[in-house]
Amino acid sequence: MKTIFTFLFSNLLVIAVLAQGTPGEIGALTTIDSYAAFQGYDEAAAHLGQGEYQIYYDNIDGILDKPIIICDGFDPEDSRDISTIYGIGNFGDPTQNIFDNLRDEGADVVVLNFPNYTRADDGVDIQGGADFIERNGLVLVNLIESIKNDMTGTEELIVVGPSMGGLVTRYALTYMEQNSLDHQTGIWLSFDSPHKGANVPISFQYTVNYMAEEGDDDDLRAMRDVELNSAAAKQMLLDHYIPHLADGEAYEQDYAVQLPTPHSFRATFLSNLSDLGDFPQQTRNLAIVNGSLSGTMVESPGTTVVDTSLDLGSHFGLDIQLYFTPAAGVENYVVDHLQPTYYGVDVGNEHYGYATSPVATSGLDSAPGGTVLFDSYFGSSTDDILIQFQEALQVDAFSFIPTMSSMAIDETDWYHVVNGTEATPFDAYVGGNTNQPHLTLTDEYAAFLMDEFSALYLGTSGYLQVDAFQLLSNPVQENIVVRINSELIDSKLSFELLTVSGQLIASYDFDNNRDVMVLPSPSASGLYLLRISNGTSFITKKVIVE
Repeated sequence: MKTIFTFLFSNLLVIAVLAQGTPGEIGALTTIDSYAAFQGYDEAAAHLGQGEYQIYYDNIDGILDKPIIICDGFDPEDSRDISTIYGIGNFGDPTQNIFDNLRDEGADVVVLNFPNYTRADDGVDIQGGADFIERNGLVLVNLIESIKNDMTGTEELIVVGPSMGGLVTRYALTYMEQNSLDHQTGIWLSFDSPHKGANVPISFQYTVNYMAEEGDDDDLRAMRDVELNSAAAKQMLLDHYIPHLADGEAYEQDYAVQLPTPHSFRATFLSNLSDLGDFPQQTRNLAIVNGSLSGTMVESPGTTVVDTSLDLGSHFGLDIQLYFTPAAGVENYVVDHLQPTYYGVDVGNEHYGYATSPVATSGLDSAPGGTVLFDSYFGSSTDDILIQFQEALQVDAFSFIPTMSSMAIDETDWYHVVNGTEATPFDAYVGGNTNQPHLTLTDEYAAFLMDEFSALYLGTSGYLQVDAFQLLSNPVQENIVVRINSELIDSKLSFELLTVSGQLIASYDFDNNRDVMVLPSPSASGLYLLRISNGTSFITKKVIVE
């Protein structure tokens, strides 16, 4: 809702309009078009895109004044609604949500979804969550302009892009910078996003395409056409089955094409990003990386994915052997083989697929990276053939967003061990030594974000200086000792000790005549937050208790 305050000064009537809801309220679902029309690479004309958003107002005053925008990623079936997208902030046990915690501090969360819709100008049905990344980026541009217009105050925005949403937000922010549009954004967060490309095993792509062509199975055709052949999939995938096909063939490979080869859409997309400046330059750029930073593999190159015989009914079957892409410089089968059978006897032609890994790196499938389950491609399908395939899987997951891609590092070896010296467009990043499921938010990552977000704007004025406070040891044991540079402090301070989920454990006032603050440590070991406040602003320090 909007609240209108009227003030009368002499003969001057001033009306102030604030975007406001009840504290904790979720606003109405609102449809929004793109800032400008965009012509897709295979389209005859430019078209507007469409999105929908809701505002989760803060839990303090309900005034839209400190917006955090979350932009959805790849979702061709529109299976994620607004509340599910909000749920990417879930972490911990019991489950907490970082956006709930930020709303407790006065932030407002705006969630943008790209729904399926029928285009008004030509009647074409559009799967918004798999449309061209640029068109969805222009929807976000319009949303940012709208939020800036509706909000009160001049606080900087935080823009969060999970998965493909990291590419959508990256495009939108660089577009605004290139076109002299003030995005008013202080922090851009890329959450395990495919800046150097995404991966789906080429053996799996070959098989889905073969079965979609040869079998009378709507589920398989839909899986191929939606998950692999949508505009966004072609823009992101580092290796796409279509460039591997022989001329005029529906599923036979051109054996001269064995190295990872993207669809032509990808080169066009990268060129469009480069023309805009590639990455936003006026923001603090943060990244969460779900892939291993220490080179840990997802399985091993050449691992067997499936070795089974599917029962297709009426005594027909299909023998399948699939593998991960091979070790560095090695040529090998990834599909050996797809063999139709009748009463268990081979009939028809065998179909093979070959892949070669570059000399500098082993294959993408087992590279360090945020993982996705093969099962996620089957969804809740009750199709008997897909169920048989699922039950025969010998590995659960594959590398979906390689670590190098999530960090946007130019490195020819996908298995490179990150040592902190790599050139990256991110000012700060956080990750671990293991490969985690794509879009995993841990306690540590949540603490990292709370620290960064709090430093940006969760105070209102009179910002505290980070270098005014120093933890004398960290990790700590019996006491937390903070050295304070009183020359940089001009107001009374308070200290609060919180869990990483934002639960208050204890609070203390500080006597400004002292230069050291000693606080008792919590009894339980773990990661905590120490919030230091002067009443109008605060900073947060991470504390490890042993």
